Amino acid sequence: MKGIKSILLVLCFLLTGCWDQHLMKNAVLVQILSFDLTPKEELLLGVSIPIIEESSGGPQAMVKSETFSASGHTPRDSRLKIDHEIAGILDTSKNKLILFGERMAGTGIYPSLDVIWRDPRNSLGATLGVVEGEAVDLLGIKPKHETNVSEYIQDALTSAEENSVIPSQTIQTLASEMIDPGEDTVLPFLKMNKKKSAVVVGLALMNDKKYSGNLPPQESTLLLLLENKKGKNARFTKKVNKDDQHVVNEYISFNVQDMKRKLKVQVKDREVFVSINLDLKISVEEYPKGDVPKDIERLNKLLSKELTEDAKQVITKIQQANCDAFGIGRRLIAFHPKTWEVQDKKDYFKNIKFNTTVKAEIIKHGIVR
Repeated sequence: MKGIKSILLVLCFLLTGCWDQHLMKNAVLVQILSFDLTPKEELLLGVSIPIIEESSGGPQAMVKSETFSASGHTPRDSRLKIDHEIAGILDTSKNKLILFGERMAGTGIYPSLDVIWRDPRNSLGATLGVVEGEAVDLLGIKPKHETNVSEYIQDALTSAEENSVIPSQTIQTLASEMIDPGEDTVLPFLKMNKKKSAVVVGLALMNDKKYSGNLPPQESTLLLLLENKKGKNARFTKKVNKDDQHVVNEYISFNVQDMKRKLKVQVKDREVFVSINLDLKISVEEYPKGDVPKDIERLNKLLSKELTEDAKQVITKIQQANCDAFGIGRRLIAFHPKTWEVQDKKDYFKNIKFNTTVKAEIIKHGIVR
């Protein structure tokens, strides 16, 4: 009996509880992080935190947002300064968004993400994005129908994902792409419009983890199709008629129902050739001129030609931005290592010869002829 008492006494001193506990009552949850460069080339860190207010009209509380920012030499240095302004400790375990201003993204996003990957309490499910101008300005918007800025921007990104304007990705899924010398990433590109609202305006193209250009929404959708990353919908509007009395009759709107993409990489005399064949099955959603079956053969040919030209233009733009969104370098590393060894690692993507074709076929046109 004395032996048991001795063991219990020793355990009382050893098992003193959780030494690494984090009390939620002391935590200030961060929902958005933003990174910008100041005129003095210092890092400007912005955070958006939720503020819960009691609703005057009923029992349901209202969640608003408040923004804090501070400049420093590193993200951690800036965060310590923000900690001094608030009553609590910043907690990024529930963070949903990480936004970079254009200037900051142009210098490289990887160094700012280092502290996020190193701290196991940080959220790896956050979405990355690049903002036209300064990202911290986007944290201060006041949406009319959604008082929480984080939820508002997240809803806009979710809608863009479903419509194949941006890919579905998080900081965790992007980690391997960022350190891969044979592949570049694309990120959501946002801006503040005249109504002081946040809108997704396409894709930000990255070259070696640095912002190097952007694509508008329609070209962003086509790039995702070429990457075989279609979302729930992929809608386009194209001009297919000329000199009609009513301008609206000159256009057709359609949605991609199904698709097949074939990408082939060939090497000849140390030159790299890539062929991309995209086969789209489309559904007509709007054709004001009327009779789709009557014009179906002409429409198929015309849309195939226009989409092929658009695809070539998209590839020209990403080559100018030196953004290997297709991961051609990764294929060369895996299947053509000798060719990869002699390539200029910085500008290899600009020198690749592309042959791209898009075939569009109307398979549905609604109940109206």
